[in-house]
Amino acid sequence: MIGQFFTPEPVARLMYRLAKARAGQRVMDPSCGNGVFIRAAPVGCKLFGCELDERYCAMLKKLLSQQRFISGDAFTELRPIHDTFDLVIGNPPFSAQSRLERRPEVLKQFDLSAGRCSQCLEVLFLELFWRLAKPGGRIVIILPDGPLANRPFHYVRRWLLDRAQIEIIVSLPRGIFASTAAKTNIVVAKKRSPSASPPPKPACLIIGAENEWLNREDGKARRQSLAFCRRAFPVQFHRCGPVILTPDADWRPEAFAAASSEASQAVVRIGDLFHLRGGFARYGHQRELFDQPAPDRVCFIRAKNFSHSGGLRRDHNCACIAKTGPMFREAAAVREGELLFVRVGVGCYGRAAVIPPGLVAQADDWIHILTPKAGVSAQAVADWLNSAQGRVEVRRLAKGVGTMSVSKSSLAGLRIPARLSMIGPSESLDTRKR
Repeated sequence: MIGQFFTPEPVARLMYRLAKARAGQRVMDPSCGNGVFIRAAPVGCKLFGCELDERYCAMLKKLLSQQRFISGDAFTELRPIHDTFDLVIGNPPFSAQSRLERRPEVLKQFDLSAGRCSQCLEVLFLELFWRLAKPGGRIVIILPDGPLANRPFHYVRRWLLDRAQIEIIVSLPRGIFASTAAKTNIVVAKKRSPSASPPPKPACLIIGAENEWLNREDGKARRQSLAFCRRAFPVQFHRCGPVILTPDADWRPEAFAAASSEASQAVVRIGDLFHLRGGFARYGHQRELFDQPAPDRVCFIRAKNFSHSGGLRRDHNCACIAKTGPMFREAAAVREGELLFVRVGVGCYGRAAVIPPGLVAQADDWIHILTPKAGVSAQAVADWLNSAQGRVEVRRLAKGVGTMSVSKSSLAGLRIPARLSMIGPSESLDTRKR
């Protein structure tokens, strides 16, 4: 399971503030973990919790009365108390591919897994949070980027919009959680009554800057969501909303911030300048690599061959593959002037390089291959992708828990300054400056 990253107490307190929690409310954390949301709750709340991991149950029983703590599986044990809480709050576990929920008896209980063979834990917990809240109650949940941004999850966003008013989305900076670079968000939503169908209201979107995490006491609460964030911990926040959310949109605050900045300058999509395709590799007994070149071999370009500042390192971690072997695929062979983009990998995703003259090579499956259209300078675009501004924009595209990646469709949709498309094919940004 990926995602059992415990919430820092200042983040938990921030979430209570965003929920406008107050004394007397019934509050439930369905995935208590180490109990941070129990400890951080405002005085006077009626606290309830559930936890499956026996390592934490004894401690949680001391924080909560026996009647208010349930030791067991939240998906199966909490059905009798659905629709009873003023606030459902927490940081549920995220899924790895090997730990998706696959039990048919669980999947059939949820709208978001009905008819499916498996479902992500975070998606099921999102629905569980909603089911536990009473009409008019709030849910405040930490989610990875996937349910908010990925196209395959548009049905999750539609389901939530039909049943709740999204009030606030806070993009948390990486480094908030110890031992992981997972990108996460706080989502605050208010559950609608079954008969209500009011027009959608704008959601407030807030971004936390990628600054160093410092754990210090927060100041006095203020009514404005942005002020809550700034007071909760010393990460710089700025607002990029409010906006009306739609199911097909990318709900991440960074996506809306990028769209706003694009409105003030001429931009063009990478997909309008390049044809995109993927690299290729095999694994296991079919992964045959050679240290030395030969007439019947081609260079095999991997993510480790990209330098941090841009460009290919042909003197480091070099490997070759046989043109007649199972590793070779003609569609993944690269040509002079094509742009290579590392799509995945901790610390190396987003790096870009252009194929130099004379290099006969194939890109592996960690790499997107971009063929420039007539008049487009791949080198100019590579220079921009490797620049500070370009890397900020690429980070906004990256999705995933732990290992970040940029899909081909996301890269094709990346908007870059239109001036890059007007630089001649043999002219880079650096030569223009000189």
